[in-house]
Amino acid sequence: MNPLNEPAPESAPLPITVSIMVAVLIWGLLLALGTFLFGGNHPLLRALIVGGCTLAFLGLWLAALVLRQRRIKS
Repeated sequence: MNPLNEPAPESAPLPITVSIMVAVLIWGLLLALGTFLFGGNHPLLRALIVGGCTLAFLGLWLAALVLRQRRIKS
């Protein structure tokens, strides 16, 4: 239905997405370090929670990107 035969617009290029994911990882690790150093009660537990939530978020994001790529290919 595209009269000009232009390719469909794609989402953000992979290097930009990877850069954002690395920035989120660094930010989450810095937050975890901050909670470890200045966390008050149970600083290790707090740091593990923050780091785990960051890694879980990035894992879900990566899974969504992989599923999207598979759906586009098929």
